[in-house]
Amino acid sequence: MSDSDAQDGANPDRHPLDVIFRPRGVAVVGVSTQPGPDGRMGGNFLNALLEQGYDRDHALYAVNPKMSEVRGVTCYPSVLDIPDPLDHVISQIPSDGVQELVEHCIQRGVRSLHFFTAGLSETGEEELIQQERELVERARAAGMRLIGPNCMGLYAPGPGLAFNSESPTEEGNVFLLSQSGANATGIINGLGARGLRFSKGVSYGNAADLKAHDFFDYALHDPQTELVVAYIEGPRDGRAFFEALKRLARVKPTIVLKGGITEDGARAARSHTGSLAGSIDVFDALCRQAGAMRVRTLDDLLDLAVAATTELRHTRGRNVTLVGAGGGYAVLSSDQMAMEGLTVPPLPDEVQDRLHEFIPIAGTSVRNPVDANFGRDHPMDFRSDTGLTRRAFDLIAGSPTTDLIFTTVGTRWHPGQDHSRDARRHQLELTADELDRIAQEHHVPIALILREANIEDAGQPAYERGVGVFPTLERAARAVATLLEWRRRREGLPELFER
Repeated sequence: MSDSDAQDGANPDRHPLDVIFRPRGVAVVGVSTQPGPDGRMGGNFLNALLEQGYDRDHALYAVNPKMSEVRGVTCYPSVLDIPDPLDHVISQIPSDGVQELVEHCIQRGVRSLHFFTAGLSETGEEELIQQERELVERARAAGMRLIGPNCMGLYAPGPGLAFNSESPTEEGNVFLLSQSGANATGIINGLGARGLRFSKGVSYGNAADLKAHDFFDYALHDPQTELVVAYIEGPRDGRAFFEALKRLARVKPTIVLKGGITEDGARAARSHTGSLAGSIDVFDALCRQAGAMRVRTLDDLLDLAVAATTELRHTRGRNVTLVGAGGGYAVLSSDQMAMEGLTVPPLPDEVQDRLHEFIPIAGTSVRNPVDANFGRDHPMDFRSDTGLTRRAFDLIAGSPTTDLIFTTVGTRWHPGQDHSRDARRHQLELTADELDRIAQEHHVPIALILREANIEDAGQPAYERGVGVFPTLERAARAVATLLEWRRRREGLPELFER
């Protein structure tokens, strides 16, 4: 075992790609000499690594011959001038300098090189396509792996790797794979606001060397990863992609968003990452056979990920009781749920009778949807010390017609309330505590629909308690219906969502 292997705890049982996500030292080549929009020097990657705290426990370097220091980080003229340890390099330089950079990284024993650099195979120009092939061959022969080109690279909250300063710093159990850097950022930010956290993530762009199937195989063997979400434009190796997806999706929930499913989208994918989009029917069949779930939009991916990692994953039936909706909203909500294949059956007469023992008949409904205000000054929520809201939810959750509950309770603010953000967050935490108790006691999943609350206020506290939060009822209904369809499609495969 070499000294460097001993230092980083090399283990023959570790996946070959594990070292990429755990570099002892990182260099950003081509750091900016100009301040960004926020006034900070260094550029996006250096600032993201500093904000994530990578430099606290690891070596962080910058490369630009025009500077000696940037934001407290030593700046070197070249990769060859950087001291040990140096495992991972991020390239921000133009494409005409990458050949020399590859040679310098090989001389330094760098393990992985991430090309934010664009302007190679995605251009469609044969000379640049050939240049990219040669770079890959040279790197692979030297034992160095390439990520990209034309991508945002690695996100690993554990060691502090990131390409976005605002990404969550806490570790979690979601693995993100994305050909697109913009979509990778959208997924991290979108799921992060709703409470999910990530084990690892990678934006891999052109996939000149490391491809989707390589990262699927890593996610399969990563003990920290329990859910995989992926944005794919076009697999470079269809057979290897299918086999890796099949191995992964059999044992870990895997959600795939496919880009380039229309003629216009396919053309955009070719110019973006050089991907051949292929037939969506074939891709659908591939996902179905593998046991993965393909979604149609980025919102669908976010919503299904929330459903698959909260108590909603235990939903077994399509009967929804909607609590807290009144008037026209209840009518439209019932229509939306029906259009997604869910049902809104009336509560049994005996349950309605018991609700009417403490809910006035005038101006309310206890049939389903349930619009039950305890008088004009006491709207249904869990702040009341009367306990009537808790009693109503227990009756509804215990009904044989309730497979799951959608509710807006506790998400609205009324005249006379404290409207400060801390007060709103406290109310939403109280609501989430109560909903979690009800879900656990009655084994009935609950989704919280935010009609007026900000998802940043409610997402994380609710998620931590197993309650899925959705911006609209329509999106919640689609997520649950998709989850049920996913379970149906997986008949004969291992159960992913057992209690």
